[in-house]
Amino acid sequence: MSAIVVPLLTDKVDAWIAWINECTGTRRTEFEEFNRRMGLTEHRVWLDEGPGGARTIVVHEGPGAETLMSTLATSDHPFDTWFRNNITEFHGMDFSQPMPGTTPRNMLNWTAGDSAREATT
Repeated sequence: MSAIVVPLLTDKVDAWIAWINECTGTRRTEFEEFNRRMGLTEHRVWLDEGPGGARTIVVHEGPGAETLMSTLATSDHPFDTWFRNNITEFHGMDFSQPMPGTTPRNMLNWTAGDSAREATT
């Protein structure tokens, strides 16, 4: 599993929402193929709008979760290029550089039927 928190650039929230709607609407089949090609079994995104600005919380699960961003950075598949360009436009990410910041640490896991436990990752 991979989780990242990424700020949205100022005044990009509405355009970002339209892009997400495109991924789940007119380009849904391509988005689903993208996730399968990247080795993802789940791809979840939340929008958080607070006093510090808008940001997204993104969770990827599956065997390709840890390598998704580096794979996306070098892919020449047309959908991947479109997807990467939108990430750059809305988040200002430079795919030629390592991801800024640190990877969030999982601190608590709970699954139905289990007791709460400290994360092992």
